[in-house]
Amino acid sequence: MERILHYAEKTGYSVYTSTLKEAWRLSISGLSKSLISASKEFDDLPEFSPEFDFTSTSIASFGIMEAQRHKERGISLAMFLGLFKYYRQAYIDLIEETPNIPIDRKFYTQFINRVFDIIEISLCVEWAGGKEDKHILNMQKSNREMTNEKNKYLTIFESFPSPVFLIGLDGTIDNMNIFAANYFNTETVSGSHYYKASSEEKNTIDKDSLTSKPSNKIVASKLLPWLAGELQAYMEGTLKKKTFIKKTTIYDKEYKFNVRISSMLDVSHKFGGIVLILEDISKLAATEIEVQQLRGIIPICMHCKEIRDDKGYWNRLENYLESHSDAQFSHSICDTCLEKFYPELNDNKKDVL
Repeated sequence: MERILHYAEKTGYSVYTSTLKEAWRLSISGLSKSLISASKEFDDLPEFSPEFDFTSTSIASFGIMEAQRHKERGISLAMFLGLFKYYRQAYIDLIEETPNIPIDRKFYTQFINRVFDIIEISLCVEWAGGKEDKHILNMQKSNREMTNEKNKYLTIFESFPSPVFLIGLDGTIDNMNIFAANYFNTETVSGSHYYKASSEEKNTIDKDSLTSKPSNKIVASKLLPWLAGELQAYMEGTLKKKTFIKKTTIYDKEYKFNVRISSMLDVSHKFGGIVLILEDISKLAATEIEVQQLRGIIPICMHCKEIRDDKGYWNRLENYLESHSDAQFSHSICDTCLEKFYPELNDNKKDVL
């Protein structure tokens, strides 16, 4: 898998492929199953004649499935076959470069080539078949599904209950969710950063060169100067802790954030950059401080029960607790004190009973 990824990046195909390793693993797995199936079906090199049915052989099933899938996504046959040649090369490299294996390398190189020939012809047959209007309908359906999937993940991104930033390798912010916008840019509404960027890219096309001009993006270190050092260190690979707590002031209000920095999981390197998540723990930190104020040894008078504060002054118990917590007191009187200090009231109480 690493070899085909290397070829895809080297030749530029990775720009049009999946960013996740699992998609690449599944493609390698499908091809390997076809090769294993061919080794069981044929005792010698697979051969095909003018009457050979490329759509019925088990070897061709992978090619047919991939042809249907990529055709619906709008991938051209030339682009697909071009990358597929490097898949073939990756398997041949495995045969030629793996040391100390007791096999006939020449035979298995030919075997792999022949199996790939059958797969390629079968997918070409499938690609060329069918009516054009059906192909267009499938394309339209596939585009709707991709749009819905994009909207689904954009909604999840916007709904994440903490500020999230997607930062490119050039240090500019590719996207931020609504919670990030609320903290640092009160004029932004949900999804506006994403759709504004898309609109600007469409409106800044150079008609002569048909290339997009760079739009005015927000520089992360300028929007978040209190994190500039950590972001730069992460880019350089010198940041030791990827999760840490940081204090800052935003619009004259103090905040405390649990900061998490990670890289985008993109094996194709199309979307390389940083994912920055800021979890606001200001209220939690304030609560912890309040709780800590009532911890430890509290000096209290053994007779009058007054409490000595940090400045050396003695305070009534209720005054001390009210100033060091959210507790409030409502005064009453117990039966013992009622009998001791107000005996006449206590006698009346007994008469009533």
